[in-house]
Amino acid sequence: MKRIIAGLVLASAAVPAAASEAVDMRFACPAATSMPTQPPELAGLWDALLDVGGTPSFGLLSVGMTGSELGGSLALTPGVVVVRSLTSDGRTVAMVVASREGDVRFDGSLTPDGKRMCGIVTYHGGQKFAMIAQKRPDRTSARSEPTGATQR
Repeated sequence: MKRIIAGLVLASAAVPAAASEAVDMRFACPAATSMPTQPPELAGLWDALLDVGGTPSFGLLSVGMTGSELGGSLALTPGVVVVRSLTSDGRTVAMVVASREGDVRFDGSLTPDGKRMCGIVTYHGGQKFAMIAQKRPDRTSARSEPTGATQR
């Protein structure tokens, strides 16, 4: 029993030290060199990663149409914020999210296929952090025809 307790104490003591080490995250996002023929479909679910001084903050960006404009929510480790606006010209992306202290801005680039965005998050105090978001595949396009269906 003492060995088990000693092992748990050692394991728990090692985890915080390893978890507090800064991680070198590389956010590669080759930008489109020409304007796309049609605007990318940004609505959908995106997996997001924010590098807060070497500490990763994982989350989910949900984008949809609100009237004629894009909007949604961003849920990161600290909490959920409202996406006030999200615009793109096909090569760049600009997003503004609400926070208690004021608006937070993301300025980034899109990959040519429109499925990844990389850029910089600028907080109201001027702090800047790298962020990347990868679009999840659309579930409706991944569905197959029902089995047993035949045409006559």
